[in-house]
Amino acid sequence: MVGSNGAISFIDFLRDSWFLIAFIGGLIYWVARQDFSVSELERVNARVSSLENRTTILETGIGQIQIKIDDIKEDLNLIKGAVIK
Repeated sequence: MVGSNGAISFIDFLRDSWFLIAFIGGLIYWVARQDFSVSELERVNARVSSLENRTTILETGIGQIQIKIDDIKEDLNLIKGAVIK
């Protein structure tokens, strides 16, 4: 029975101090993440810069394609007008 009381008092201790345990665990987790997050932030910044460059290239390419499509539409309208006459 003595072992049972010891286990119950330990469980009561955990139940009474759950906030402190959660706080300490969260603090340890936060400190561990800070070291990781600096290198992760640098990696993410590099990826964002790369994606921005690719987006600019794609927007330029799409603009050029749109101009070519507009030219083709204009040519088709001229051809259609010539055929109708």
